[in-house]
Amino acid sequence: MPVKQINTELGHSLPPEEPHNITFHIPGWDTAKALRRGDPDLFSKLVSIYPRFRPFREVRELSTLLHTRLSLPATHGLLLYTHADVFQTTLRFSTSPRRPSEHTIPAHDLAFHVLDIPLLKPPQSAPGKSELELEAEPKPEPDSLLPLPLDNGTLPPPPVVRLYAVAYPLDRAPGAMGVWNNYGVGVSSRLAEVMIPAVEKGQGKVIWKWEGGGGGGGTSSGGEEGEQQNRVEGVPGTPGLELGEGHDGLRRRIAGLVGGGKVVGEEDVWLYPTGMAAIWRLHETMGEVRGREGKVVVLGSVFHNTFHLFEESEGGVKHFGRCDAESGVMEELEAWLEGEKLAGRRVAYVFAEFPSNPILVSVDLRRLKEVADKYSIPVVVDDTIGSFCNIDVSPVVDVLVTSITKSLSGYANVMGGAVTLPPSSPFHGPLQSALTAQFTNEYFHADAAKLLANSASYLPRSAILNRNALALATFLHNHSQSPTGSSPVTAVLYPPFTNTHANYLAMMRPTTTTTENENEPFTPGYGCLLAIEFTSLRVACAFYDHLSVFHGPHLGAHHTLAFPFNDAIWGTDPAALAYLRTYGARAEQVRVSVGLEEVGELVDTFRAALEVAEGERGREEEEGKGKA
Repeated sequence: MPVKQINTELGHSLPPEEPHNITFHIPGWDTAKALRRGDPDLFSKLVSIYPRFRPFREVRELSTLLHTRLSLPATHGLLLYTHADVFQTTLRFSTSPRRPSEHTIPAHDLAFHVLDIPLLKPPQSAPGKSELELEAEPKPEPDSLLPLPLDNGTLPPPPVVRLYAVAYPLDRAPGAMGVWNNYGVGVSSRLAEVMIPAVEKGQGKVIWKWEGGGGGGGTSSGGEEGEQQNRVEGVPGTPGLELGEGHDGLRRRIAGLVGGGKVVGEEDVWLYPTGMAAIWRLHETMGEVRGREGKVVVLGSVFHNTFHLFEESEGGVKHFGRCDAESGVMEELEAWLEGEKLAGRRVAYVFAEFPSNPILVSVDLRRLKEVADKYSIPVVVDDTIGSFCNIDVSPVVDVLVTSITKSLSGYANVMGGAVTLPPSSPFHGPLQSALTAQFTNEYFHADAAKLLANSASYLPRSAILNRNALALATFLHNHSQSPTGSSPVTAVLYPPFTNTHANYLAMMRPTTTTTENENEPFTPGYGCLLAIEFTSLRVACAFYDHLSVFHGPHLGAHHTLAFPFNDAIWGTDPAALAYLRTYGARAEQVRVSVGLEEVGELVDTFRAALEVAEGERGREEEEGKGKA
């Protein structure tokens, strides 16, 4: 059949195009690399964007209004958060010797403001169901933030949101924007939307400010080897955002999915505005419980922002890159841990993704837990790629972190993250106490309500995602095994076609399972994400540039998305690319998040792009012969 063409314009979101969408279509390999470079021409064409990349639409509108309100110079940008600790985090990040000199921001070039903004407008009802949502999908009633009239007919004062605003020099933007990117705690578009009316009316007030050490706070400096250690003091406390029914329902939903609902309770689940925020807040909690001087041990390929976040920790990172079945990584890890123990050095925790993004390696979690328990070290696993419905790692980990933005939501129109503590963990008590003590809600209730509504179709959608991804991966794998040796595909990275398949199977849920929220049985699978490796970068580019699916950085959406993840993210750093190759993450790979399309349509679309890649490989080989 003819391949369906993508008609969405560059910079627009996946259809249906609605408020608060978090995807954007940027066709072409070179365009993907331009995104990573922060190319201003490309960014000027983006109508939608992934919220952690930079403030956009409603958030940018609110920032612009407050920029004027605060009389900030045109040389400065403004980032908005809802937690007081972002000031200290920004100051530490911006002045860190880890920043290149051109990105370092001296304390005197930063300004912090605390504002109380009333909410004059209720959040809009969740956008209508997409064309792909089930008609029977139940939707909870959105709880309004606006108060009901009192008995005397008058209205009580509207609720107030406390904002923590960071002003930074635009010519050194990465020195502040890295906090927005890596920590994931910035204001959401839905929250910004309901604050704009008050700011437009001139309402709200600045209750505290800090301008390079002046104003309401103060700094002190000093430290070993000349490293500046600034402190922001006297910041007004964080009241947190109001909780709503969406939070309670979403926590119950996640608790019911983890461990089959038999062990984990909603009191074991904490919600955050993004997956990265969940990792950050857990990391801070681990610092409280385990001490801040210990290294974080990272196994295998992990999301780049996650790794960057760990690099900022006081104890640093120990990375074991290669984790496939032939790597001997568990023996290597055990020997390293023994060395740390003998040297009297503390290890904070071990972190892994299961499977890993973007190369789909599944570490041996059972063996990992045995090794970690021997040294009394917590194991933290990000199960976003495998997804709750397909795998249950709760018996062999101490903490789960999940980007619920992805498959649980499924429609790329809301963000969220979760931390879940399996009660079976020996660390459950101290971690639960510490998480509870430090928790302040930063997750806007309208976002929680929208994600909960999306999750109602989680299992039916996941069944389609599993089916489509397996069918596509099988087609590509069979193509790579062509007896003529003509295939441009050298490997398909998807659990059944890796040498760590047995590790994945060990964590897979029973063949059929149900939850209290679903009436239909569900057959677990391998998730929506796979990667395709090609014979050369040139051939991979030819395939990608002729692949008629949406191009962009997201996974778990309703439409198929492809992205040259490794080359786009790391392509400007030859040393980093070379290191990634040592554990199987290569520039010649294309990451694919399979959507809800028909299997036949997907296979035909990928077959057409493979034909182009085959032709490009033939031309490359002929040119090579001519040069020989």
